Amino acid sequence: MKYSSRRRLLAAGASLSALGAGCLDYLSDDGTDDSEEPDESDENAGSDLSPLERWVPTSGSSELLFHYRDLTAVRQYENALRADVVESVPTLPDGESSEVVEQVADGKQTVDSVCRFGSNGVAGNVVVSGSFDPDAVDADLESAAGAFEVFERDDVSIAVSAETVVVSPADGADLEAILAAGVEGTDRRIDAHGNFAQLAERVGGGTFLWGEYEGSDDGVGAAVSWTLGAETTTYSGIGIYADADGTDEFEESLADQSDDMTVETEGNVGIATKTIPTEEYEYQDLFAERGSRPTEPYAGVSLDTNRKPNAVVVMYHSSGTADRVEVRDESGVRVELTEVGQAETIEYESGTSATITVVAVGDGEKSVLMTETVSF
Repeated sequence: MKYSSRRRLLAAGASLSALGAGCLDYLSDDGTDDSEEPDESDENAGSDLSPLERWVPTSGSSELLFHYRDLTAVRQYENALRADVVESVPTLPDGESSEVVEQVADGKQTVDSVCRFGSNGVAGNVVVSGSFDPDAVDADLESAAGAFEVFERDDVSIAVSAETVVVSPADGADLEAILAAGVEGTDRRIDAHGNFAQLAERVGGGTFLWGEYEGSDDGVGAAVSWTLGAETTTYSGIGIYADADGTDEFEESLADQSDDMTVETEGNVGIATKTIPTEEYEYQDLFAERGSRPTEPYAGVSLDTNRKPNAVVVMYHSSGTADRVEVRDESGVRVELTEVGQAETIEYESGTSATITVVAVGDGEKSVLMTETVSF
């Protein structure tokens, strides 16, 4: 099974290192639940979770992009990092969120972290931690939700407390759902989607994080994280697959990386790690070239030459950003797949060979997902 976007994400993160540059257990020993009911007025409920685990609600698109950066760690290890690296790390979120945060913060140094997630790109929903003044928002107060004051401005919903700013655009996840997940601990995606919980738990401690996830409980995803330290910085690349067979692709996609990268698999999870000197770390935004959506369409497709004699079976697993998938050989387009779950068979004569190219098509753009030569 091929997930081209995930391969590109993992390979992009791995190339940085090559250049040198959990879920909480609330149960006591006797198995009873000793946790207290979360207080709606306590915005720190769930603060032991990473921002990705805590704030992302189940509701919203099944296709999720996310990014996180811990600015307190950058300031902590500023002397170990190169000056140009420190300067290159954004201290404010992108888009309209930046203006909101600037209004309520006394200065950029009051921002501790930025977490962004959404189906239309990581600039969608934004959760920023730090020190803020809710009275500084240039908008009329609509309501209050626990420690948060809620505002509406230009089709953007804003919730501000003394420690957190949450911004939700009109096409993002509902602000009420984000607050329910982050403050009340209800409808969190980690509780409903098991594979997303695995992904979020494994990368939750990173200083910088980029990732994507598609599907529900048994969905697929990938994430790249860097964790800064005083002397060394650790790269982690995680791939989550619907089943253990998918990890073969994970190992294949990282096979040509440097020898000092460790690649291993655990069930349906692929894990790649590498450590470099902190002074050699280079910050690179893996989503900087993508805008609000990936620039190239992608989809999950597999080719099977063993299922039927003298034939190739093409299976359409996930749509990604593609409208359809074309399968071509030297004679032209042989089949088109438009529905996830669709399978098509291309038959050949005995003794023939062909080069099969799978192309994702979306929004007038095309990208080659794979090319494979077959012989019968």
